[in-house]
Amino acid sequence: MALTELHLHYIYFTKLPESIGKLTNLTALNLVGNQLTELPESIENLTKLIRLDLDVNQLTKLPEWIGKLTNLIELGLGDNQLTELPESIGKLTNLATLDLWSNQLTELPEWIGKLTNLTRLNLGYNQLTELPESIGNLTNLTELNLRENQLTELPESIGNLTNLTTLNLGYNQLTELPEWIGNLTNLIELGLGSSQLTELPEWIGKLTNLTKLDLQDNQLTELPEWIGKLTNLTKLNLDENQLTELSESIGKLTNLERLVLSDNYFF
Repeated sequence: MALTELHLHYIYFTKLPESIGKLTNLTALNLVGNQLTELPESIENLTKLIRLDLDVNQLTKLPEWIGKLTNLIELGLGDNQLTELPESIGKLTNLATLDLWSNQLTELPEWIGKLTNLTRLNLGYNQLTELPESIGNLTNLTELNLRENQLTELPESIGNLTNLTTLNLGYNQLTELPEWIGNLTNLIELGLGSSQLTELPEWIGKLTNLTKLDLQDNQLTELPEWIGKLTNLTKLNLDENQLTELSESIGKLTNLERLVLSDNYFF
């Protein structure tokens, strides 16, 4: 069969037939929003696959044979029940996008550093307590989402990811934010929600390309004058802090389109 794309999203399959492996011309397979707990082994025959989307299923583990799908550029595994990743994913060196959001991962293996073509890595809503130094090898990354994990610190190697345009660190257990984040001067979006900040670190003022800055749910009592340097900001979220007044330098942010100040202490 000459079929190259197959979309079976939200049909609520619990199982796929082994015959799916006969569709050897497939380049895209969309299985989002089903109830799959396992994958038929015959999928390993679909070696032309470029996109495989398994988001929103009930997978608890992945088979080692997934590493045979070496042409994959996009792999979606978000919103499953994965507790670990097979080492064979490290062979998928053509991957540009890897979605692992909303699983039950407690650690990220060192081999993640082999996926040097990644531009987008979504690890949000897991249970990660630390990250391997090898994540710093992913120098092509433009988007890194670490929101809502259990990270207490960040490896310094993330400072190598100078192509990052989007970085979300919010809702972790970071006790301090490292100064080297200020070297990521290509950042356009930075998420620092619920980071226990009592004041803004001065290095944020170096990130003059920022258009979106999320500072929701911190403990900020005032804003520094230098915030006026972030003249490209279009969205600034200061919801749920302890601000009683605004710095006059906010008036310099002439590109602001959205300013959220709810749940503060303005009178």
